[in-house]
Amino acid sequence: MAVLPIVIAPLPVLSARAREIQPHEFGPELATLASDMAETMYAAPGVGLAAPQVNDGRRLIVIDSSSGDERGTRLFRMANPSITARGDETIEWQETCLSVPEIEVWVTRAKHITVNWQDPATGEAMTEDFEEYEAVIVQHELDHLEGTVLLDRVSSFKRGRWVRKMKKVRQAIPAK
Repeated sequence: MAVLPIVIAPLPVLSARAREIQPHEFGPELATLASDMAETMYAAPGVGLAAPQVNDGRRLIVIDSSSGDERGTRLFRMANPSITARGDETIEWQETCLSVPEIEVWVTRAKHITVNWQDPATGEAMTEDFEEYEAVIVQHELDHLEGTVLLDRVSSFKRGRWVRKMKKVRQAIPAK
């Protein structure tokens, strides 16, 4: 497995709607990408990662809400995920994002969701109910597949301040 570079906003791949994974794409190569994405997520460290965040414009996400010694016990690799049901109750969560470092945003999400997806290796259809924290993670990653990042949920003032800060950080990094 490999740790992939995570792209930082603003970048076109992060603002574009990810494309469906086609039947011929399922198999070992897509399974390896999902495993690499999981390794990247753990190394970051994070609890979710979408393919656009590693500069791949396909509908693929990984999530894992477990931590510590239990890490990996709630790992889901989802190709073409979609929410098929949402509960009426909502939850507000302070979210962060690996592609938008150093920013936290309060977001209101459905507290309960049902998600359908396909296994990256086989294309087999899967379904699962997610609640609270896991539901928040899945919804955050699905936002990435729709071209939405946390910066899209803040005021233009806060967005501008973050963009200026990141420009300064990038300018301070020596060129290779």
